[in-house]
Amino acid sequence: MANSKASKLVSSDPDLSQRMFFHTSDILNVSDDLKDFEVIFLAALVGMNKEEKAKVIDHLAKNMSPGAILLMRSAHGARVFLYPVIDPRDLQGFEVLSVYNPTDEVINSIIVARKKPMLMKSMNQAICCSILPSKCSEIHGFNNPLNHGNIIEEITIDEQLS
Repeated sequence: MANSKASKLVSSDPDLSQRMFFHTSDILNVSDDLKDFEVIFLAALVGMNKEEKAKVIDHLAKNMSPGAILLMRSAHGARVFLYPVIDPRDLQGFEVLSVYNPTDEVINSIIVARKKPMLMKSMNQAICCSILPSKCSEIHGFNNPLNHGNIIEEITIDEQLS
């Protein structure tokens, strides 16, 4: 049902409807095909506890293309009773670009992360990085000027000060 609604939403835009595809599968059974996607949306209810969620995120980190975007729904504050939480510090293999915790009636927090480049040895055995080209490459990294560990708390504090 979610896939048909999503397809219907983008059907009015000919360009978008040709570029967006919606699939529902057990993500742990999908490996090589993940490299074909520039953006992967991870629903809030994927992995109903921290261990299951970590297993899925680790699988994505191993199989997504470098530079691809992972958009995850999570929870914050009292909303953690409804949905499992993704801690940005647990996103090994990803660079966190942005975290948004709503303060209105919207339930899910959003975390946007980019798959880190692969380290590979070149001909002269030096280690270099490789990021595949992506239409999502305009998304810039999240600058954490305080360089503290918990980005979610810093964003929440900034929102409260505004």
